[in-house]
Amino acid sequence: MRMSSENQRYSTENQQNAIAEYAQQHGYEVVSSYIDAGKSGLSLKGRDALRQLLSDALCPERLFEAILVLDVSRWGRFQNPDQAAHYEFLCRQAGIKVVYCAEPFGEDVAPVTTIVKHLKRVMAGEYSRELSGKLARAKRQQAELGFRQGSRVLYGFRRVLVDPSRNPKQYLEDGERKALSNDKVVVVPGPPEELEVIRRIFQMYVRDEVSINGIARCLADESIRGHAGKLLTPAMVRTILSSELCIGRMTYNRTVHRLQNPVMKNPEHAWTRFSAFEPIVPVALYAKAQERLARHKLWDKETIKATLKKLLAREGYLKQKLIEQAKDAPSAETVAAHFGSLYAAYEAVGYRPPPVSPFGNNGKHWSKKDITSGLRKLHAAHGYITNRLVNKCDFLPSDNYIRRHLGSLASALRQAGLPVIPHSQVQKRSWERRKSAGCDEYYHGVRWTDARLLRALGRGFLRFGILLSSDS
Repeated sequence: MRMSSENQRYSTENQQNAIAEYAQQHGYEVVSSYIDAGKSGLSLKGRDALRQLLSDALCPERLFEAILVLDVSRWGRFQNPDQAAHYEFLCRQAGIKVVYCAEPFGEDVAPVTTIVKHLKRVMAGEYSRELSGKLARAKRQQAELGFRQGSRVLYGFRRVLVDPSRNPKQYLEDGERKALSNDKVVVVPGPPEELEVIRRIFQMYVRDEVSINGIARCLADESIRGHAGKLLTPAMVRTILSSELCIGRMTYNRTVHRLQNPVMKNPEHAWTRFSAFEPIVPVALYAKAQERLARHKLWDKETIKATLKKLLAREGYLKQKLIEQAKDAPSAETVAAHFGSLYAAYEAVGYRPPPVSPFGNNGKHWSKKDITSGLRKLHAAHGYITNRLVNKCDFLPSDNYIRRHLGSLASALRQAGLPVIPHSQVQKRSWERRKSAGCDEYYHGVRWTDARLLRALGRGFLRFGILLSSDS
C-alpha cells in the first residue's frame, strides 16, 4: 500500500480494507502489510516498505506466496513504466504471485493483460506529469497575486496567514502550514532588530568591503541568531544579500524542480515578481551588493576555462597581474586552486607562456635538488612551511618560482618528502600566531591598513557626526 500525502488520512486504511475483503473472498490469509505512508510514488527513494517487500520476496525463507496490490499505480507512478514492471518481474521470478485486487485482470498473466497493465503504468506516470504541470501553473498564478509559496522564509521576515480578502489571521511559525485551502500566506517584514541586522549586513558587505565569511563571524561573535536559534552561516548571509525580499519584492520561479529531477535555474525573464512592501535596504545599495556578488560567484573549472579563453582572445596573453585586474575573471588564487597552478590553467586553455629564465633570486640557478633540500631545512627550523616563510628565506627562491617550476608549493613539499598541511590548518596557525603576537591589523578577517581605517572612520563621522571608542 502507498499514499503520497499525509493529508490522505484514510487512504491506506481504505486500501487495507479492500485488500482484506479480496483476501477473504479468494481464500488468502494476510500475514504481513507493507505500507509507504506519505511517500511519493515517483521513485524508490524513501520507499522503505517497498524495499523491504522486495527483500523479503527474494529471501528463500519467505513467509508468503502471493502479493496483493490494490491497483497498478500502488507500485508507483514511475516516469519509466518499465520500473514497476521490473519489480513485479522480480517477485514473479522468485515464484510469488502478484494479484491486483481492484483491477479486472486480477492475477491473470495473459498477453492481452500484459498490454493493458503496461498502458495503466504509462497512465500512472502521465497522471504525475499532468498534476505537476497543473500545480506549477497554480502556484505561479498565486505568486503573481503576492501570495507566498513554500513553508520557509528568509531571516528578518515572517509569514502571515490571511483570508481570501487579505485580512490577517495569525503569524505562521517555521514549518507550519495553512489548514484551509481558501486561506493564503503573505510575507511581511519581521522585528525591527532583525531588519537592522539585514541593513548592517549590506553596509558591511558594500561599504566596508567585509567578506561574507567575515560578516558571518562578526554576527556569530555578537551571538546574533536566526530561526530556531541557529547562527547565521555564510550561506544564510549570501542568501540575504541576494534576496529581493530586502527591497520589498517577492520573487518566485527562480528555479524549477519537478518530478524529482535535478533543480534547474530559470532565466530571469521567467521569474514572477510582486512588490509586497517598502524596501528594507536602499535599492542602490542592493544593486551594488549584486554587482559584488557577481564578481565573487562560485567558479568551476569549465567556467574558469571559458573566462580565461575570453581574456586570452581579448588581450593576446595571460599572466597573474592581468587575471587579477580583469573584472570578469576569478582571482589568480582561485584559478590556481582549481587547476593546481596558473601554468596548469594556461595549458588547459591552450596558452603557452613565453620561456622564463632558469635563474631565480639574485641570478642564481635553483635546481630541484636545491629547492627540496632547502624546504627540508626550513621545515626542520620552524616545523611548518608557508609562502611568507619561503619568501623571507635566504636559501630558497620565491614561492612564485617554486610554483612555476614544481607545479605548486604543496607539490614541492611532497617531492621533498614533507607533510602537506591543509589550508584550513595553515589559516588557523596563522591566526594563532597573529593573536599571540598581539597583532591588531586583522579584525573579523579584514586587514585594516591605515588608508582603509581612515576611510572607514571618515564615513562613520559623516554618518553619525561623532566618533566614540568602546571606553567612552
